[in-house]
Amino acid sequence: MQVLLIGGSRFLGREIARAFTTHGAEVFAMNRGNRPLEPELGHSIVCDKGDRTSFANVLRVRRWDVVVDTILNAEDLQFVVDTVGSCVGHFIHTGSLGVYGDARQIPATEALPLADHKGEEIVFDYKIAQDRVLLRAVQERGFPATILRQSYIYGPGDIPLDGWGGRSASFFHKLRDGEPLLLPSDGRALLHPGHVGDLARAFLHAALRPQSIGQVYNVAGPHAIMMRDYVALLAEALGVEPQFTFAPLQEVHARYPEQTNERGLRFISQHMCGSITKAKEQLGWEPQISLHQGLRENVAWMQEEGLV
Repeated sequence: MQVLLIGGSRFLGREIARAFTTHGAEVFAMNRGNRPLEPELGHSIVCDKGDRTSFANVLRVRRWDVVVDTILNAEDLQFVVDTVGSCVGHFIHTGSLGVYGDARQIPATEALPLADHKGEEIVFDYKIAQDRVLLRAVQERGFPATILRQSYIYGPGDIPLDGWGGRSASFFHKLRDGEPLLLPSDGRALLHPGHVGDLARAFLHAALRPQSIGQVYNVAGPHAIMMRDYVALLAEALGVEPQFTFAPLQEVHARYPEQTNERGLRFISQHMCGSITKAKEQLGWEPQISLHQGLRENVAWMQEEGLV
């Protein structure tokens, strides 16, 4: 199996490369060359997706068995569809549970319409646009795409989500030092974290099952958790007692203008909880790492890297 991994130099992409190479596939990771892929995980292809001529050459250099995308926007995806047509075995796109918006049904299933509520601003509207490009290509051209709608991703390799909807080391410093923290809304919004290792395996499971072509799957951790309880787990991993209160989004942003933004604060205040039943039943995939274990691993990685 020859796999083209678009954007595979770090975090999720790196773990996807590991999942495929462990299975025996030959991985070629396309990125701008700032972080070459480790040789044991595959080959590096230096290419900026914005250079359309070079990008087209990479896509057409051979008939790829699998193309995995972790970074493409809607315009990029349309370019890929127009460039390769059906001359790719399987195209697997990294989507997001955020397309369900502030879901009216929990847990959100793949059958729910893409969030398009009149008068509402959806935090992940750009992911909706990406999904629509691929779903239209599947229906109109028979493009062999699968969409894996990921939850919030955490694990060794990146700072985990903080209580402000970003990945700020400053938040963890304040939490570690026992500083009283102001969190948005009431902290009852449901988050559905997924460990990077678990989510990466889902791409391999999809690639090994041709019946997944044309399908959408939610992939996330074992269960959702309220934001306030999630922050408490972060504190436990740091070995401290959390100190936090709640306030409206605008007040939180005013308190921490350098570390927060409106998009992140709205993200952390909306339900993001998806059913993973379809992925378990059709892909033979399920998460193996508990949130408690995974967050301890993530915080230990931060400490090793001197980030907290």
